[in-house]
Amino acid sequence: MQEPRDVAARRLSMIIEQYVEARKRHYGFVSTDQAAMVIRKILKPTLADPALTDRQLDDMVAALAVKNGLAVIFDRGARGSAIEADLNRKEPAMRAPTEISDVVGAVDAILRGQIAPLSMSAIVSLLRERTGTKRSDADLEGLIAKKAAVLDVHLSRSV
Repeated sequence: MQEPRDVAARRLSMIIEQYVEARKRHYGFVSTDQAAMVIRKILKPTLADPALTDRQLDDMVAALAVKNGLAVIFDRGARGSAIEADLNRKEPAMRAPTEISDVVGAVDAILRGQIAPLSMSAIVSLLRERTGTKRSDADLEGLIAKKAAVLDVHLSRSV
């Protein structure tokens, strides 16, 4: 039979692993202050090892985070600063636009399947019709121009 101390240590280890995995999927870093708050909240005071200091908990979290390729921010006591505002942000500052349809594949298909040279505006119209994309004309024209250069397809100059 396992000792209660071994069970508590294994439980703590599993909680730290789960916390680091969750941070790994959604963020690229681990804050030791936030980790300690979450882990201590999960652990009931009666089950928590009273000999476990904040520094030991920080070291355990940091070791596992580094092993998983995450950055570690040692920020104990830095609450209320700009660091906390950045750490609590749920979305990255910039995101790539997400579209359901494959705009690049549609451009590729249009350019490969054309018999007579088409104008840029005709290809943009055809692309919007096929994919329903909301991208700007300039973005689509840039994409079309790059794909046309790669495929060595010449576009007509007529509007």
